[in-house]
Amino acid sequence: MPRIKLAHWHGDRKPGDEVDVSDEEFAALRRDGRVAEVVQAPAEEPPVPQQEDEAQPEDSPAAARKRR
Repeated sequence: MPRIKLAHWHGDRKPGDEVDVSDEEFAALRRDGRVAEVVQAPAEEPPVPQQEDEAQPEDSPAAARKRR
């Protein structure tokens, strides 16, 4: 759950107030330009590892073409 500093009024909260918001509310407020500062960023999910191409054996024709 992110903690932000408001740039504009949000409900009964005035600009400059620090508030905890849900991830969905954070996205909407940021989209609308109502976030002055992110005080505590939401926890990011770890990146998904990239799948590498299948390794070719050293003696394969594909490996030989890459070396040329």
